[in-house]
Amino acid sequence: MDVSKYVVRDTPIKLKVACSCGHHYPVFLDKRKKFRKQADLEGIYKDIKGHPEKPDAAYTGRLNVLDLSLNGVRVRLRDKPHFVVGDTLALEFTLNDKNRSLIKKNVVVRSINDLAAGFEYVTQPSFDSVLGFYLFQ
Repeated sequence: MDVSKYVVRDTPIKLKVACSCGHHYPVFLDKRKKFRKQADLEGIYKDIKGHPEKPDAAYTGRLNVLDLSLNGVRVRLRDKPHFVVGDTLALEFTLNDKNRSLIKKNVVVRSINDLAAGFEYVTQPSFDSVLGFYLFQ
């Protein structure tokens, strides 16, 4: 199927496809620049700007990483966030690889939707060998 006419659209694209057997089903076009892997990893974040009630203390929270790529992560927060889009957080989570690799990244909050959030890594390394190996295994 030629999907070139959808390249310029910024919204998610859902198409209905017909199988040769006659069955119809939906498909979504993914235009991401980097591969994204589904995950279920526990982690924490620390709000670098501090806790709203205690400016000296950083606010921390627990989360689950739902998917990740070399550019960022999508997470489910355990509690209502105390940060907004554009804030910088320190993020830590452990991969479920054989080494139980600890990933520590500073991230910028790119989206918040209820308890779901999208984070982009502050520094985009040319290649993160631990994360890269995990993503493609």
